[in-house]
Amino acid sequence: KNHLLEMARRNLADADRLASLGMMSAGIAHELNTPLAVLKGMVERLQGGGTPLDAEEAALMLRVVGRLERLSESQLDFARVRPPSSVSASLRPLVDEAWTLVRLDREARAVTVDNQVPAELTAWCDPDRLVQVLVNLLRNAVDAMHESAGTGAARSGSFRIVVTGDRFERDGRSWSSLRISDNGPGIAPELLGRLFQPFVSTRLDSKGTGLGLAVAEGIIREHGGMILARNRDDGSGAGGGGAEFEVVLPSADDVPAGPSQPGGDVLAEV
Repeated sequence: KNHLLEMARRNLADADRLASLGMMSAGIAHELNTPLAVLKGMVERLQGGGTPLDAEEAALMLRVVGRLERLSESQLDFARVRPPSSVSASLRPLVDEAWTLVRLDREARAVTVDNQVPAELTAWCDPDRLVQVLVNLLRNAVDAMHESAGTGAARSGSFRIVVTGDRFERDGRSWSSLRISDNGPGIAPELLGRLFQPFVSTRLDSKGTGLGLAVAEGIIREHGGMILARNRDDGSGAGGGGAEFEVVLPSADDVPAGPSQPGGDVLAEV
């Protein structure tokens, strides 16, 4: 009986990992579309004998190819049941890298991102996986503001995302926090409670898979952290100031004992 119980426990763990791998695969496939479109455009330009790429465009192509390689390697690492490769990482450059990918979208060209994350802010994390999370959160903000075209900030042409960060202490541990705020329409109240469930999409167009936030939440929990979502108040009390997502991770100065150590209970009231 003990043997059967242990086998059942392992099968459940494997089934859970396969489900997570499926969600991650869909999320990665969604992220591949933009950089692949950029590479296709550049290659077609070269093939057609058009204007040669300048040094900045060639460097961008190299960065995009490197990002595609890291995404596939991350998926393979997850499939091989390897623990996350966490290091002490500076968060400001990771925000810049994520926005470099997101701003390749046509809709993102009308959006301004203000990266206010302090240069000295670090977290204990897997940088590649954290970039994947930030790409999802930034793209969601861009899509939300694009949907609100013709109203509010859209009419004034002031689409804006602000990314801030700081450190705080709680229950004897040190944490690093990233907040991604936009001036879009915010999150529908009926979605807030189930926003990180698979196949819940806040977008009405065909691009929304409803998987990005579920994948992001799983990655952050794997790091011993958590993601919070809220609507910002514009001063009217109606919460019309846009959406804000907060990513909380263990600080690099307070390395957790192991990848299985949860952070959700510690941060439940943050």
